Amino acid sequence: MNSSAEMSETIKIGKNNKDKLYELDYMRFIACLAVMIVHITATGVTGYIHGSFPHLVTLLVNKSLKFTTPIFIFLSGVTSFYSYRQKEFKYFSFLKRRLAKVLVAYLLWCVIYYEAYIKIGYYTWDINFFITSILQGTMSYHLYFVIIIVQMYIVGPALYHLLKTTDKKIPILLVAAVITLLSAEFIRFELSDRLFLKYVVFYMLGIYVTLERELFLSFVERHKTHVIAGYLITGLAYTVASYYDMSISTYVWFFFSASSVFFVYYVGLVMKKVFSKYYGFIKLFGQSSYYIYLMHPLVLTVMILYAENNGILSVTKRLILYSATVMPVTIISCLVFTALRNKIKKKKRASLAAAAN
Repeated sequence: MNSSAEMSETIKIGKNNKDKLYELDYMRFIACLAVMIVHITATGVTGYIHGSFPHLVTLLVNKSLKFTTPIFIFLSGVTSFYSYRQKEFKYFSFLKRRLAKVLVAYLLWCVIYYEAYIKIGYYTWDINFFITSILQGTMSYHLYFVIIIVQMYIVGPALYHLLKTTDKKIPILLVAAVITLLSAEFIRFELSDRLFLKYVVFYMLGIYVTLERELFLSFVERHKTHVIAGYLITGLAYTVASYYDMSISTYVWFFFSASSVFFVYYVGLVMKKVFSKYYGFIKLFGQSSYYIYLMHPLVLTVMILYAENNGILSVTKRLILYSATVMPVTIISCLVFTALRNKIKKKKRASLAAAAN
């Protein structure tokens, strides 16, 4: 999910408005909606008869949007280091700032999920289980992302230094791509999906954009036809590989994920131009996206229980129910919270400014 911590940031390249990375907020918006749709449509992927038309439709939607983790990690790679182009980098200051943004909300939501799941009957009170779940990111199925991004923050400065001080950025990214692909395919142990090596190239690509944004922009614009075609082809291939449970699924996932980063970036650029008058909402949504990511599975769990307790057996009716409740409830709740938080912060800044004068 930008990294989760940086989902709330609007990054500036300079004082000129033209230098603002507005496209990142649109990318955040896309990825945040996509992750909710992926989790909702999982009901159709597993619930419909394999090979039926509804199953094929939900599988296609589910797999074609399953770029969310790479996109969020890419966004985090950009937002983690952009400000350090203009100032001195201090490792522990960087780590303290980034971890605080991620972990405070994470710990709070771990408590919320634990309390909720105890009431539901999924868990019982066990302090050892509680602590272990926090450390491993297993309190809920989506929290693995936080464990990944914490690792990225720890090793990220070394990766940033490596890319910043070399003139061989592209070869290094290609090596990182090979490491990512091989790690995803061959490193297999319990909770290995939380290992940063399985996503490291996406973080490094974000760092590359931090350092070489104009080159990246130019590449995406010049090759937009190939970018779109790459996403469509690899998205279809990933769907087919998943449908047949093919042994090459991991390889297909990697190329789909890589293609998606370029595609979603391009879509973000287009949206920046077409929907500029709605940027205020998009910015607020981006600031809320980490909270949306953390919250929506809990709302989905509640609605799954509601469907079960009320005898709603139809997969289609369940999908309609989940879509009509999970996304609106989560989005509205988080937007209201963020808007209120921003208002309070604005008042505090005004008070401090008045006191200083």
